[in-house]
Amino acid sequence: MKTKHVLAVMITSFLLLAGCSSDVADVQESESVSKRSSGSNGSGVINRTYPQEQREVLATFGDIATSITNGAGYGYYGEFMDQLISFHAYGPKFTEFNGGQSFDSAGNEDNERQLFGEDLAEDGVIQFAALPGTLKVAVYYGNVANLTFTSDFILMHNTYGEITVNNLITLLFVKTNDEWKMVHEHHSPLNNDNPVEDPEYVTNSFVVDPIYDQEQGEVLETFMAIATSITNGAGHGYNSEYMDQLISFHAYGKKFVEFNGGQSFDSRGNEHNERQLFGEDLKIDGVIQFAPIDDTLQIAVYNGNVANLTFISDFILMHKEYGEITVNNLITLLFVKTKGEWKMVHEHHSLIKL
Repeated sequence: MKTKHVLAVMITSFLLLAGCSSDVADVQESESVSKRSSGSNGSGVINRTYPQEQREVLATFGDIATSITNGAGYGYYGEFMDQLISFHAYGPKFTEFNGGQSFDSAGNEDNERQLFGEDLAEDGVIQFAALPGTLKVAVYYGNVANLTFTSDFILMHNTYGEITVNNLITLLFVKTNDEWKMVHEHHSPLNNDNPVEDPEYVTNSFVVDPIYDQEQGEVLETFMAIATSITNGAGHGYNSEYMDQLISFHAYGKKFVEFNGGQSFDSRGNEHNERQLFGEDLKIDGVIQFAPIDDTLQIAVYNGNVANLTFISDFILMHKEYGEITVNNLITLLFVKTKGEWKMVHEHHSLIKL
């Protein structure tokens, strides 16, 4: 989440269309949310709208923008930087993917204080806005919200002068004590084919959730089933049985967004991408390895019914045109539980250069 006047227009437009120095222990898990579902594949749960919660998340996003704008260039420990950090729920579940790197809570806090408090000129936020038509707030069960957009930020940097930031951005929020807190961020450049040079990245050991260890196991089992579908279906056709299985792990609809390769895709685009790549573009049995880099896989479960799976991929694929390729990406997969099954509702993939 990076960078005045356009923010109000952005939020107003969304509402017309739509009709954290906090420790992780402060993220109180609310189990009282209704889990009513209707329609096939739990479509009622996945696609249900929460206009009040959407407004709350947008108001929080507006407050974040205000903190950044008012604090720009006024110091690492400025009052408004403290406000900005207070919108995060830091702890072992928190992960930021940004600039081709992975950061934990301490890394995220340092990044935000340094960029906005120190690296920008005083009052150096010229514009904090989303590109028109890209802002979406998808709320699940009333207590977890995924805010996605393509940024159109204009900043005045002390070293580089005026810069424009066009990033694909995912911000995951959890509601706790009637406040919305960020628990995950993923930023990747829009239509940028150049990987980041020589990043460092965090490799945390897997964190077992003492409250939701069963749900972590379920999500991991689902992820393994996805991997099996991809592996077994590689090169066996666009409409093969295993590609059908792969697609069945998604919950498509208006809320679904994929960010991949510097582009944004809806449900139809995601389905085509996966069927084309794995079913057609790979050689038969062309998945040599489908694995995360050691110690990068994390599964953060919220309220027992939403899970954020993040990792750095270490895929080795045999491509029909390019031969053997290695895919090292920062990957965010957001799952929602419906009718006893975990379904993907958001994907974000961005490059890392090891």
